Amino acid sequence: MNKGKHTKQQILATALNVATATSLNDLTIGGLATVTGMSKSGLFGHFNSKENLQLEVLEYAQTIFIESVIVPTNQVKPALDKLLLTIECWLDWYQSQGNSCIFVAASVEFDDQPGVVRDLVKKRLQKWLAYLTGMVEQAIDEGSMRGDAKQIVFELYSLYLGSEHMAWVGFEDAQHSRFKLALKSLISRHQHN
Repeated sequence: MNKGKHTKQQILATALNVATATSLNDLTIGGLATVTGMSKSGLFGHFNSKENLQLEVLEYAQTIFIESVIVPTNQVKPALDKLLLTIECWLDWYQSQGNSCIFVAASVEFDDQPGVVRDLVKKRLQKWLAYLTGMVEQAIDEGSMRGDAKQIVFELYSLYLGSEHMAWVGFEDAQHSRFKLALKSLISRHQHN
């Protein structure tokens, strides 16, 4: 990786930390210049606009998400084992990002703000739900699970969101014990014995 690309990766890592700690909407080139110690004009040269900065941070977060959640499970079989490991990696991603998920936070933040940032967030979440649904469908095809894959993913994602919120208000512990208990119940309801 050349020096310019390495510098930009470092800037994006800092920008992701800022956006995760505050909000994607609060992430500005000026604010990022202050945090990184770089000039505003230098950062503007990398991104050209606040919107481009936000989009690049989301793309950077997606790369980390893939490396952290999807890649470690690529070779795992059967599908139910892969699904369970993916969920574990997904929780680890949440904790490694300061007990937040940039995509979930941005979906709430931008749900009423039409534009390319909202469209990208929606697209990323739709792809994630499709990925989870595909794993559940495969587990059903393999005979280890039964039921409607979309309903199972709906419940799984709802549990994840609930766990995030409940951790924030202090009703869920750092190990996500309530999530894990509810997940175990969800899986056992849909598991072939």
